[in-house]
Amino acid sequence: MPDPQAPPTHVDRLIVHQFDPARSSPGGIDTCLRGMCRYLPESAEVAVVGVDTGIGHPGRVLGRWERHDLGDGRPFWFLPVVALDPAEGARRVPHSVRLMAGLARYRSRLPRAEIVQVHGLNSALALKLLVRRPQAYFIHTQEQGLTGSTSDSFWRFTGDAHGVLERRTVGAAADVVVFNQEYSGVVRGWNPRARFSPTWFDPALITDRPEAERDPHQVIWVGRLEVPKDPALAVEAFATLVDTDPEQPWKLDLLGQGTMLEQVRAQVDALHPSIAGRISVPGRVAPREVADRMGAAGVFLMTSHPGYEGYPRVLVEAMASGLPSVVTEGSDTGGLVVDGRTGFVCSRDPQELAARVREAAHLDRTQVRAAVADLSAPVLIKRIYDVTAA
Repeated sequence: MPDPQAPPTHVDRLIVHQFDPARSSPGGIDTCLRGMCRYLPESAEVAVVGVDTGIGHPGRVLGRWERHDLGDGRPFWFLPVVALDPAEGARRVPHSVRLMAGLARYRSRLPRAEIVQVHGLNSALALKLLVRRPQAYFIHTQEQGLTGSTSDSFWRFTGDAHGVLERRTVGAAADVVVFNQEYSGVVRGWNPRARFSPTWFDPALITDRPEAERDPHQVIWVGRLEVPKDPALAVEAFATLVDTDPEQPWKLDLLGQGTMLEQVRAQVDALHPSIAGRISVPGRVAPREVADRMGAAGVFLMTSHPGYEGYPRVLVEAMASGLPSVVTEGSDTGGLVVDGRTGFVCSRDPQELAARVREAAHLDRTQVRAAVADLSAPVLIKRIYDVTAA
């Protein structure tokens, strides 16, 4: 419920993104912001300008400040300025543009902020005009990750424009966080303040189940159902797995929302019933349920196209849950997957992916968890908030 306190007049950090604390949305940025709002430093006063997804907060009014608490940490302020669901991938007007229009409408209600945090070029450019404060610019993809042939961003149609504008915007930012180590070196050439950060897992969501409660034949895929993630390849690889090893009770949970949801469901329906009956495509799933399913599964499968992932948060979460991971080349930009120890890195050949899934089911989960033990949200988020960190 909205907090009865007066709206904020001054905050340390104003975060602007198509985010709703009352309802999660698919994608790493949403998870990033939930972590940053859950593990706030004791001294930080933070406000978020975001969206109303229409579910999860009865009685909400656009333009009215709310007070939220995502855990046992400090509460934060939230201002919904537009009604939209970030999970709806098909759109004529980019969500970020609609968010900026809503922010402009309620601009007079914004507090003065020491720094404004943005997660994309669209927002950064608009906020330079609407909120003239220093910016913290967060980059979640690899170099040309939004403009490559497998991107689902509008920027892929603009040629070199994105690169030119991003270099200028990053160069003027007060803080730059890059979730890709290789790209951070490039970005540091534009702005010496730029710093690399890996992504993190939220220990509050990780389920550490005894081995006896897991199903080693349960494969799980999690992500936005969009071209860069290539969920169709996951279905094809799983069908190959069942074809080559039909006696084992293999199952696949393919979790996520996106413009390819119905296409993927049709792909599954077209399979032989002996395979289709083993695949679940439920659509949007809440983070708590995703964590529970990861905690009960045997293998994590990731099929992203190369050149897109920054530092894949879902892979960190899966490995923290003890899931050996089978990933396509270019997916694991953090080098977390070591062949034969924590999983396997494969080509995009469904036969190879299927074979590696069978092998991964027998790997030691202790080694998998150890590979990401240092990537806990409370530790890494503290560094994010400390803009003086090296």
